[in-house]
Amino acid sequence: MPVWLDTSGQDAVRSFWELCGEVESFPRSLERSLALALPVTLVKLPRLMLHKVEGWLQRRGVPFQFSCHNRAVRGCLVAFGGEGLIFVDGSDPDDERRFTLAHEIGHFLVDYWQPRKRAMATFGHTITDVLDGIRPPTVSERVHALLVQMSIGVHTNLMERDTDVDSPTVWQIEDRSDKVALTLLAPPQEVLSRTELAAAQFEQRLFSITGMLRVEFGVPRSVAGPYGRALLTMAKRGPSWLETLGLK
Repeated sequence: MPVWLDTSGQDAVRSFWELCGEVESFPRSLERSLALALPVTLVKLPRLMLHKVEGWLQRRGVPFQFSCHNRAVRGCLVAFGGEGLIFVDGSDPDDERRFTLAHEIGHFLVDYWQPRKRAMATFGHTITDVLDGIRPPTVSERVHALLVQMSIGVHTNLMERDTDVDSPTVWQIEDRSDKVALTLLAPPQEVLSRTELAAAQFEQRLFSITGMLRVEFGVPRSVAGPYGRALLTMAKRGPSWLETLGLK
């Protein structure tokens, strides 16, 4: 069976549950698990917009501003000094909110936490001053591949509201975080083990797995359909070539 997650994604999910010390039952909210596993604080704000995140930080003595215009977002990650804040739209439905949280956890683990740990393992703890923007890197540090793709200073990520991604690199990063999120909420093997794969028609199988993802795992409708289709295809129970052509 094809692999759903790449190595970094697998490491992220495994380390999350190891750090948590317990595996949450379904459907997972991930709020308690996040508090147990990571130095990340969850903040829920209604009708989340970037200026609300900036205001929340400024009221706490952090004069931070995003390098883009104000807009509505589903979620937002702000990380610095090895810790993070995840903002989610508290007025979103429960299923959308849990997926947003899982998505931002994926970004924190794969795009911030893991690269930081690798850099510290290579250079020692003194490299944190570079990663946090306190001092510039030395020549030897600057040319090292570990630092080439790492953000320096405050690390941010935004989960847009229904905005198409036009950059291949950004799409890959967002797709990987989606896959980590879905693995945290509804692990592929767990989902497939509960799915009736013997139904003759693909639409029947898709209807079954989509409904289960929504009811048993709490995955939002916008995600359950594409995820269910991807899992069926991965399990070689996708549409037949006749169904693909609309002939069956």
